[in-house]
Amino acid sequence: YEKLLIRVFLSLASLMQDGVDAESYALQALDKHEQLRIAAQERWGKSIPETYCVPAIAPYLRGLMSEASMSNYDDALRGYTQAAALLPEASFLQVDMERAAHGVHSPPGHGVVVVIAMVGRGPYKIEVEELASQEALLIADRIVSAVGQYSVPPTLAPIKIPQIVSPAKPFDLVGIEVDGRPVSTTLPITDVHRLASETFAAKLPEVMARTVARRVVKKGAVYAAKDQMNLNSSLTSLAMDAAGVLWEATESADTRCWGLLPREIQVLRLELPAGAHRLNLEPVTQGRPVGSGTECRVSVVDGRNTYVLSYWPETRPIGQILVSHP
Repeated sequence: YEKLLIRVFLSLASLMQDGVDAESYALQALDKHEQLRIAAQERWGKSIPETYCVPAIAPYLRGLMSEASMSNYDDALRGYTQAAALLPEASFLQVDMERAAHGVHSPPGHGVVVVIAMVGRGPYKIEVEELASQEALLIADRIVSAVGQYSVPPTLAPIKIPQIVSPAKPFDLVGIEVDGRPVSTTLPITDVHRLASETFAAKLPEVMARTVARRVVKKGAVYAAKDQMNLNSSLTSLAMDAAGVLWEATESADTRCWGLLPREIQVLRLELPAGAHRLNLEPVTQGRPVGSGTECRVSVVDGRNTYVLSYWPETRPIGQILVSHP
């Protein structure tokens, strides 16, 4: 999912400037998803669904940009349909699909403002102990030590694997006011925490297999060393077992990850009359503001898209609210 989100954020970065490469990055994200899905299918030997690790924001951005061209409505409908398949509960995507099917970007004299809000602090990895695997290895140690010529180091050091965690969202949605008038709120398009958790759950058997295999190889190395030295001294054997336990204790889980992602990506599409407008963005929980608003100004061009991007790790956005120039 991180490899796909890299391309999503490259697309957003392009949209905030001249937008020349934005659609290319969006297409790369979808193409990369198919590559990852096929690779996972070959590696794990089972069917991988089309929805595997794909963020709905990727096809949604493709739909927005295709629709704004006013000539690629088929591609726009395809992008919205793919996003709706990933988020069947998102009713606003049904509206987008219907609009694209009729080939109408916006009413005459109007343009579109797309508000994209990144809400909360996203997923990261922590190290946890896998007790079930540790107990299984400990039993295996006892069996090998009982029937083999030499003992193997007992599994005293815990089996360590990564786990996905995310802080709670600081608020639910971002409320939008246009020229002092409340109009709507953003709605979730990609739950990054859920995406990370589902992707990791799919990879967990492979992670567990590698972790256990690494531990078995270390035990085998100690056993082979004893066999090579033809040990007869129980004291020397015990010393080597102790060294093996210390060796196993140096293991740690791989917790490398992209730690600056948001927990959720939310969007709102507004059709506004051409001209200058003042937008106020404020955090909302259960329909009520939970923080002060932040203003920005947008210039709406007839028949064009304007993008507004903000990041809310807490109830205040980080830095400035970015506004594209259509």
